[in-house]
Amino acid sequence: MSSESEVMSFDAESMHVDESERRGLWPLTVIWIGNAFNVSTLMTGAALGAALTLADSFLAAVIGFGIISAYMAFIAMESADVGLPTSAMSTAALGKSGGRYLISLVVGIALIGWFGVQAAVCGSSFSVAMLELTGMDIPVWIPSVVLGALMLASAVYGFDGVKWVNYIALPLLFVICMYGLIVSIAGVGMDSVFNYVPVEGMGLVAGINISVGLFALGGATIGDFTRYAKSRRDSVISSVGGVWPANVVVMMMGAILAIVVPESGGDITLIMSGLGLAVIGMIALIASTWTVNVSNAYSAGLAFAVMVNKGERGYKISTIISGIVGIVLAAAGIMDYFTFFLTLLSAMIPALSGSMIADYWFIRKARPENFKPLDGVSVPGVVSFVVGALIAMITGGTFVGTPLAFLDFPFFLGPVNGIVVSMVLYVLIYKAMKLPAFPGKIMVVRK
Repeated sequence: MSSESEVMSFDAESMHVDESERRGLWPLTVIWIGNAFNVSTLMTGAALGAALTLADSFLAAVIGFGIISAYMAFIAMESADVGLPTSAMSTAALGKSGGRYLISLVVGIALIGWFGVQAAVCGSSFSVAMLELTGMDIPVWIPSVVLGALMLASAVYGFDGVKWVNYIALPLLFVICMYGLIVSIAGVGMDSVFNYVPVEGMGLVAGINISVGLFALGGATIGDFTRYAKSRRDSVISSVGGVWPANVVVMMMGAILAIVVPESGGDITLIMSGLGLAVIGMIALIASTWTVNVSNAYSAGLAFAVMVNKGERGYKISTIISGIVGIVLAAAGIMDYFTFFLTLLSAMIPALSGSMIADYWFIRKARPENFKPLDGVSVPGVVSFVVGALIAMITGGTFVGTPLAFLDFPFFLGPVNGIVVSMVLYVLIYKAMKLPAFPGKIMVVRK
């Protein structure tokens, strides 16, 4: 999943959106409804459907996106207040240097991971389709590397036609999924879908963590879009209303497809094959993923260019390096660790949002006139983020199935724990250091 984040620079003045540039509610809402139908969302839904009952898959999706919507709403309102994207807003809580390094690092690593995942999906789809067409069993890593390299070349050198490919690919993928759902349900019956019990389950809490991981980055960087909102109300309705329902619906499509093709194990390429759609499914998956992965590579490269203070001028080198790392991850089998990747994102990114929320809402009293980027590195912001992320990992079951499993101490919901800890710790450290205080009550309502 691409963040579409504008990490071009940390010059707040150049990123500020004036009142004359603000947009209405519907244009912002449509962006998120349109972005909901994508391969990443289907994959995550399929992962839930393969390991949970349909009812638990639905609960995991609803609760997971409920958590995202909760912290996303506060980030959205702040961005509408100050007219800035997440990267610039973070400088108040993390400091100019802290914001530049932390935001760039977190965004960059997440996008490299997504690039690897998407390239691996395309490689797997190509391999399955070739086996069905020709009987040739091509190792997945070969098409993953080739397709990943082509996507990277598009990101570095540009290919204007790729956006037109996406206009055709997404509707095609939607039609394929709807066809698969209708035919499959007609064949097995709705009772079989509702009564499905997985052989090996993951548990509802793990499913919630996975759901959060899907859009954790998007929730944190929502300010890149909601800075264009005319009011707090518009920013919340457009983001929450556009993100939550649409993503839950698409995830449930993926979950049902995984249930009707249980032998797929939640692998979207095997689902397509199981429905007898391996070839056309391959075309739709690769084409619909191409644009997203071009954006993933470009945005990751831009994030690291900002981190080393090269700005947009140095993005090509960092994009190439980011893409190569993503390709290596795809070839090494990152898809085998897809749920771990999502759980890791669900631990790290909400904690970062928690520090930003605490700074603006509890320290600066949610008043835009109090917003001021801090020089250097902010100790409260960096410490609260790191500790909050660690707590989320430890309590969220992040290390299950890894050599670090001894670090797991499950408690409640990892992402929620991380947000709460980072918010409380930020306020405590800020006040203990006797940093500047801001008078007045929290501005709860602002038109």
